[in-house]
Amino acid sequence: MTTVGIIILLVAVIIFIKDHKTKSSLWLSGVFFLLGLGTLVVVFETYFRIYLIPKYKLTQNTVDLVYHIAAVYMSLDYFLTPYGILVYGLLHTNIFNKYKKKIIYFVLFLPPFLNFVLVPIKSNFMKTPLERMTYFKILSTWSVTYIFAGIIFLIYSYFKEKSYLMKKYKFKSLLILVPCFLYLALSTILFRALGIENSWEIYSIIMPIMFLGFLYFSFKYGIFGVRFKFTKYNFAFENIMDFVSDSILTLDKNLNVIEFNNEFRKSFLLEDKKYKNFKEIISSSKISKYKDRLINIINESKINNIKAVEILIKTNNGIKYFAVQANPVILYDEYHGTVLVFKDISVHKKNLRLIKENQMQLIEKERLLSLNQLIGGVAHNLKTPLMSSAGGIEIIKRDIERINQYTKDNSQNDINIRKTIDEVNKWSDRITENLIYISNVIDVVKGQVTPYDKDNEDYFTIKEIEKKIMILMDFQIRKSKCKFIKKINIERNIKIKGDINSLVQVLNNLISNAIESVSVKENGTVIFGIYKEINNVIFYIKNNGDKIPENVQKKIFKKMITTKGKNGTGLGLYISKLIVKVMFEGKIYFNTGDEETIFYVEIPLKDMEG
Repeated sequence: MTTVGIIILLVAVIIFIKDHKTKSSLWLSGVFFLLGLGTLVVVFETYFRIYLIPKYKLTQNTVDLVYHIAAVYMSLDYFLTPYGILVYGLLHTNIFNKYKKKIIYFVLFLPPFLNFVLVPIKSNFMKTPLERMTYFKILSTWSVTYIFAGIIFLIYSYFKEKSYLMKKYKFKSLLILVPCFLYLALSTILFRALGIENSWEIYSIIMPIMFLGFLYFSFKYGIFGVRFKFTKYNFAFENIMDFVSDSILTLDKNLNVIEFNNEFRKSFLLEDKKYKNFKEIISSSKISKYKDRLINIINESKINNIKAVEILIKTNNGIKYFAVQANPVILYDEYHGTVLVFKDISVHKKNLRLIKENQMQLIEKERLLSLNQLIGGVAHNLKTPLMSSAGGIEIIKRDIERINQYTKDNSQNDINIRKTIDEVNKWSDRITENLIYISNVIDVVKGQVTPYDKDNEDYFTIKEIEKKIMILMDFQIRKSKCKFIKKINIERNIKIKGDINSLVQVLNNLISNAIESVSVKENGTVIFGIYKEINNVIFYIKNNGDKIPENVQKKIFKKMITTKGKNGTGLGLYISKLIVKVMFEGKIYFNTGDEETIFYVEIPLKDMEG
């Protein structure tokens, strides 16, 4: 029996050391501790009675004192063990909330407490057979019920469990605990209440079998929160978390820091030291501003399982994005802590952004192509009726001239006819002018849209684009009589990849707008410049015309808004933006003030070679 008591105590100690933070394991460890120590007390009493008393001829007072101390402990053992088994079973069911549990535990503690207080404490060795039977009858009125209830709760928890792995785990626990608890209820209490005294001796057979089963399941699968595993070179896996690429922070249920890996230390911590709790470690990190959000997802994860949130930090290499996942650790429906996993998603975010930009570029290309087809079709369809109308007006003019001549020859005094003919001639001239204006507008609009063709892309130099612009803009510059200045502060042999005609179209449009904005000024000046800035080539067109109105500034490039008032269509700037963005992956922007307005076209260096 001594071996049995030591075995039970050993099981209690192992469970406590391995899983003392789990409430159910703590209660089970307590039950085994009471059973083991109680067994050793019975062994001691027997040894004391048979060997120590005769050998040392102890006085009756000493004998009574030893027996009384043993009786006090055995009473506590008999009263607390059934209560511990019942609580252990209840912890697995999770049928009561946190506040109701406390009340229920208190109510359930009343029978063992009253039993301890009201029933006389006396060693079993000093009781008569009738006294022992009476004692165990009183004890069995509630203790057997408690033990059977604990067993029923454990079985209920097994059938209630939905997870296959947890069900398997609980089944192994039942194989060990149910026989042990049944034997405890029947042989140790109920049979003795019926006068059957020696049935408890089977204890010495059952407990070693239970211990062997405990060892087997602990090595093979894990049981009662205990898992033994002896592996060659196991020390290599002791710091396995430090080899995980994600940052990991492990917290207990009170948000005390259990562990964090090197990746978390490198990514977030400002000081390399020990931290006690979550608030301390987060407050001393680069993510202190997310403390409340992280606490929220930890609390939400207890109810809704895994929760996640995105955060970002600024580093020397730019902004880093992290997806933070709160993984609750729940065992037997009891929350034990949280594992926070910080996954670096910076590359993922960058790829998503690139995909979005590529999609936008495709959309812009399709829009530009559609606009080109639309304007080309409209121009073509309008040209025919315009030419036909112009021809018809010429015929009307010719016929009016004939009528006019005829009237002169035959009706010299018909003033009304002459007035009518003059009126028709005047409106005919006006209509002709309007048709010419419409035709010119169509030509300009059609010329502003260059069909995009990937095959047209090639490398061209700064010198080539400068030459083309000056050839095409020469007439308008001389006609405007404004002062035109070139400031080329870049090597002219630098090459840009793309469609040169498209870029010329954009720059010509901007120069044309600048010329028109200063056309009413005596000292109107337009400056066309090019320079290199870090990884970009910057084209700019500066003029000293009037400031662009505030209401127009907000809409430039976004809608077909013109800076020329009633003389413009707004297509030029809108299409220029599409060309720069889609064909050159660049930017177009402006600054305007009371004294000057500057438009910039920025082409990235990655699209160039020099």
